Amino acid sequence: MKLFITISKLTTCFVVFLLTVSCATLQQIIPFKELDPKNLEPRVSFIEKNALKTNSREIKATKINQVEAEKVIASYQRLLNRGDAEIRMEALYQLAHLSMQLAESNLVAEPEDNPSEKTNTENGTFNQAINYYQTLIKEFPNYGDKDKVKYQLARAHSLNADPQSSLKLLDQIAELPVKSNSFIETQFRRGESYFIKQQFDVAQQAYSQVMKEGKNTEFYEKALYKRGWSLFKQSLYPESQRDFFELYQTIISKQKISQQAKTNSSNGDNEVSIDMRLLANLLDDTRRVISLAFYNQDGVESVNLYFDKHGRQSFEHEIYQSLAELYINQERFQDAADTYMGFIKQNPLSTHSPKFHADVIEIYRKGGFPSLILPAKESFVINYGRQSQFWKKFNNSDTTKNSEVIDSLKPTLEKHLKDISTYYHAQAQQSKKAKDYLVAANWYKEILATFDAPKTDSKFRFLMAETLSNAGELQQAANEYETVAYKNIKSQYSRDAGYRALVAYQQINYSKSTTLLEKLLPSILSGLKFSDNFPDDLRTPDILARVSEQQLNIDDIDAAIQSSNKLLESGSKASLKQKHRARIIVANGLFDLKRYAQAEATIGELLGFKILTSKQTQQFKQRRVEAVYKLAELAKAENKTEQAILLFQRVMDLEPQSKVAINAHFDAATLLLQTKAWSKAEQLFVSFRQSYPKHQLTDSIDEKLALIYQSQENWGKAAEEYKRLAVKQNDNNLAREGYWQVAELYMKAGDKTKSIAAYKHYVWTYPAPYLLAQEARAQLVKLYIETNDPAKTYFWRQKIVNFYNTNQSQNNTRTAFLAAESKYLISQPLFDKYQKIKLRLPLAKTLKQKRKAMKIALKAYNDIAGYNVAQFTTASTHKVARIYQILSDDLMSSQRPKGLDEEELEEYGYLLEDQALPFEDKAIAFFETNAHRTVDNIYDGSVKDSINSLKKLKPAQFDKSEILEELESVRF
Repeated sequence: MKLFITISKLTTCFVVFLLTVSCATLQQIIPFKELDPKNLEPRVSFIEKNALKTNSREIKATKINQVEAEKVIASYQRLLNRGDAEIRMEALYQLAHLSMQLAESNLVAEPEDNPSEKTNTENGTFNQAINYYQTLIKEFPNYGDKDKVKYQLARAHSLNADPQSSLKLLDQIAELPVKSNSFIETQFRRGESYFIKQQFDVAQQAYSQVMKEGKNTEFYEKALYKRGWSLFKQSLYPESQRDFFELYQTIISKQKISQQAKTNSSNGDNEVSIDMRLLANLLDDTRRVISLAFYNQDGVESVNLYFDKHGRQSFEHEIYQSLAELYINQERFQDAADTYMGFIKQNPLSTHSPKFHADVIEIYRKGGFPSLILPAKESFVINYGRQSQFWKKFNNSDTTKNSEVIDSLKPTLEKHLKDISTYYHAQAQQSKKAKDYLVAANWYKEILATFDAPKTDSKFRFLMAETLSNAGELQQAANEYETVAYKNIKSQYSRDAGYRALVAYQQINYSKSTTLLEKLLPSILSGLKFSDNFPDDLRTPDILARVSEQQLNIDDIDAAIQSSNKLLESGSKASLKQKHRARIIVANGLFDLKRYAQAEATIGELLGFKILTSKQTQQFKQRRVEAVYKLAELAKAENKTEQAILLFQRVMDLEPQSKVAINAHFDAATLLLQTKAWSKAEQLFVSFRQSYPKHQLTDSIDEKLALIYQSQENWGKAAEEYKRLAVKQNDNNLAREGYWQVAELYMKAGDKTKSIAAYKHYVWTYPAPYLLAQEARAQLVKLYIETNDPAKTYFWRQKIVNFYNTNQSQNNTRTAFLAAESKYLISQPLFDKYQKIKLRLPLAKTLKQKRKAMKIALKAYNDIAGYNVAQFTTASTHKVARIYQILSDDLMSSQRPKGLDEEELEEYGYLLEDQALPFEDKAIAFFETNAHRTVDNIYDGSVKDSINSLKKLKPAQFDKSEILEELESVRF
């Protein structure tokens, strides 16, 4: 039983029906002017004998071990005679089935493949299988799978080359009221048989049954294909096309799936490829018959109507193309062109339209329609050129696919555009009309808008510029010529285009309202471009000479200089006259632009050529020295002092008599002063004052020389310069300050005589301001002390005291100090005089003299205390104490009368002591006053001396050491 099941499964897995493709070509099928549907056949057929081998593709049948099969068959044959009907019935079926398998296996196998496996296969023939199937039907008419048995019998007849017997059985199966499992396959085989017999209406019905009942079977698409052909054979074209278009779309879907399977598959790639090839063959024939159907209707109009009715399809172009190719093979060229144009009209933005349009042009060429070629090329450019909606659609996308569409379009566009533009340019050259030139220019413009290759751009832009120029559009022509000249400088058109651009600019007629700049600037710029890019051209010097003059006209001096320099660099190509003019432009331009260093050098070179007139020579010499002076000023402004000095001196050397040289002389001296180059500055200032005594700058030299002499510590000369300044000074205060400075400088110079004279002049001439006058008197005191002139020293000390007393409201600490000091010092002689008087006999007389001197001295020192200067207050207090102490001491040590005995002398001594003691007490009181000033942190020399005196006079109280702060001048 297991063996029966296994054999049954092998049988059901066997492939029976496959697609085959005819090798006939379209030309062979469709003869010229005769396309009768009755003579047209499908290229794909489903023939039983090719079911197991098609297109060199071997379909491996189920392998059956011959030895085992023979044993099985022998076993079933023995069962036939067992007498059991059921066993005999099953044995007959299995024997028939095994015989079919062996027959099919033998049909596939090649004898030479493996001769060793050839065994006795008498039972493995289709005749044997037919015999078993017929016996089964005859003996068991109520067999449960009778329709299946009949179907297998029909197959056996078909494979055994007996189609009539096969068809008879198939008709019987089809008429059964109950549809068996083999009904669909049976109907398909009926359709195939009747199609071969050209009974197309019956075949159509059989195929329709397959499609109705077997939509999801392998026979549906085959039936769809063959029903379409059946309808076509009956000239039912719209009906046939419904089937073929359905099939066409189905095949396309399967192709996509197969392609994906091939991409994803790592095994079985060969089988997938074969399936795809079979699908492709079926698709080709389906498309062919669709085209034949349209051909037999109204051609392209039928195609248009069909897709208008059923909607646009992705494969639409294939149908149009197939129909067009059909017309071409029939040499119906206009119909072929109309077909392609029909698609283009319906699908202007399709990626297939450009190729179809190109095919139309080629059809016109091959078909001998030259008058139609140029309009077709023009419409091609209009439909797919840069200004078209097609171009905009695909060029505005970033996808690679769309980019490839444009790239593939460009070669055809370029060819057509060249042909069109060449034609119209030639036409314009014959007519000489501006409008014709503009037509050609527009076509050249279209080329340039489409292609950006340098070589293409240069050639066609040059031609466009030429047509624009001939049309009178000079501005546009000039612009385009310049693009040719300088965008691709290596182009053969560049040099000529550059010169033509310049000529075009010069020929433009501007309106009266156009400014000079607007008129000249385009020509200037064009000329400069030409000279920059073609410096070796013989026309360049003339162009540069004209450009430089134009630049001067629009006041573009810098540019004129550059153009003139370029001309000078052109060497022998420029004339001497051009070079001379260029040098003058450069020299003047550099000066006007304040490029003084370059201007000076250029003017120097220009003067060296000896080609200027006398007037020009003088003018350029003046400009040169002015340039150097400006450079000096610039260096000065930039704090490049040394450089500025050298440049100022160079001005003096170049043109010493010029006005600018005078300024340079003074400026050089001033800068030397600033750099503290005292000696050099002094020399220049002195020489300037000597050379130009009335020059307005000379008035400032005295002050500068004074500064120089001060810096050199040449105080005497500095004083002399300040004296010159003071003498010339109209402002009284400034003059006074000058004289004060003179006196101080003489002091520094150590010239006491001149210092005294200067201070005397000051105090007698300027008693006010009072404070400075007092200082001047103090200086006179100092000077007279240094010159050892006590009388004049005393005189000016007394002046200090006197002016202090008469200017109480203006006094300050300083004047108080000066007055106290002077008063103290002029009081010293009074003290000295008092101290020198000795008490002798007669005592009354000498005491009187001493008391008188004492009174004078005490008054002087008491007055000093009124200045409130601590230093001199303590000193005068100490002096007062000393005056009293001296009188006390002098009384005690005075001369004794002669003739007194010892007792009298003692008594005389007591008397003197009584007289002296009050003075000593007063002395102690003043010493103590000074000593008590230590409480106020005053401890100067006078306080110290007073304390020391107290130590002697009152040792118990004051003979102690204390550290006190010494203050020299504390006012209280």
